Formats: sequence, C-alpha cells, structure tokens
Amino acid sequence: MKNYWVGALFLMSAPSWAILPFGATPAEQAMCAARVGSRLDRSDPNSGHMHHYCDGLRFLDRAYASMGNKKDMQHYLNESIQGFDYVLSHTQESYAMRGEVHIGKARALKLMGRKVEAASEFNKALRYKLDSPDVYLALADHYHETGNRQKALEVTIEGLKRNPNSKGLKRRYTEFGGKLPYPEAIAEQSIPAAAPQSEIKTEAKIEAAPSPEEATDKVSGSTGLTQPAGPAPQSEAAKIGSPKNPYCRFCPD
Repeated sequence: MKNYWVGALFLMSAPSWAILPFGATPAEQAMCAARVGSRLDRSDPNSGHMHHYCDGLRFLDRAYASMGNKKDMQHYLNESIQGFDYVLSHTQESYAMRGEVHIGKARALKLMGRKVEAASEFNKALRYKLDSPDVYLALADHYHETGNRQKALEVTIEGLKRNPNSKGLKRRYTEFGGKLPYPEAIAEQSIPAAAPQSEIKTEAKIEAAPSPEEATDKVSGSTGLTQPAGPAPQSEAAKIGSPKNPYCRFCPD
C-alpha cells in the first residue's frame, strides 16, 4: 500500500513529459502517417530521415497543448527543434520537403520567444515550392505580426489561389483587408514555383500572448506541408483539422 501511494504522489507531481511516452501515441502515429508518411517518395533516400520530422511535429503539438506550463512547453520545444534539425542536417539541400521542416522549426522558435531566429527559418522556407495551406497560414501570420500587413495579404491571396477551400486562409483574407469575392483559384501549371520572394522582416517585436483560437490556428502541426513531386493522396490530408478528425486537435482549419 505504501508503494502505491508513493507511485501516486510521483504521478501527481511529475511533469507531463515525464508521464507521457517519448514514443508516438496512437493518435500521433496516425497524424504522422496521414501528414507525412503517406506523402513520401520511398525511392528518395532523403525520405528515410523524415520520421524525425514527425517527431518535430508531434512534440510541437505537445508544446502548444502545454502552454500553461512553461517547463513542460520548453521541454517539448527542445525535442521538437531536435527533430527538425536532424532532418535539416541529414537531407540534401534540394530536397523539396525541407521547406516545411523550416516552417516547423520557425514555429517552435517563435513559441520559445526567439523571434529573429524564427524569421530566418521562415525566410529559408521560401526557397522551396510551397503548396500547403498550413505553410501560407504560418507565413501570413508571421508577416502580419511583424507589421508587414500588405505582404501578409499578398501571401494569403497566393495561398487561396492554390488552396481555395482553406477556411483559415479565407478568414485571414477578410481580416487582413481583402475584399470579397475571394481570389479565383489558378490552374496548377500557371502557379509560380514559390511564394512571394520579398525579404521577411527579421526585427523582433513584442507580441501579445496568442489566444486559444490563435494557438489552434498556428499549430498544425504545426507546420505546413508541401506537395511531393508525385501524386499525393489528398483525401487523407484534407481530413486533418476537421472537427470530426480525432488525429489532430490543433490543425488550423
């Protein structure tokens, strides 16, 4: 009985990261399978490192869920950045999915308060073709929060042209001053290879703490996902963030 109470007291006093398994939970495994695994080109040797990208995403999700506990949040953010850094140090510079890894790292750094470093990571993401609404949401939010509202609207418009059904982008379009109707979708072959290339502001500014809705918008997983070179199973990706989807509580839409 004494051992029981000792164990119970430990669980009550231990931080959440000491109780939750380091490995992926079933929900996290499903998230990784849908958002990353299903999109990988297994013939590309770079893809063999992308399970570390999943680690970055799921620990970033845990960090957002722990925003009320700085110690837990810091632990998860450190783990998240380690996952992103592993991918960036073990994949080729030309690997297309590196763009979204930079976005994930930027979000983690931003949540840590390292805003200048986050801006640098956002800027690095612009080297790659960006398709996912999550990426455009992150970039638009960053521009808006650093005072470049015109560029925030431009990025939102570009994102809507590629992702006309994104609720998050539609909301930002009107919030950032866009006029209805929404921008008309552009055929894939006529879309430029990357988002607008203007330099992202790197000076840090004081920001208010995000509201629960804003935190939900920005996690996504945290990051946005680019499209692979081959055909991608869009039905799986489209489910992420829907109210009935049990796999991702923090997706932007």
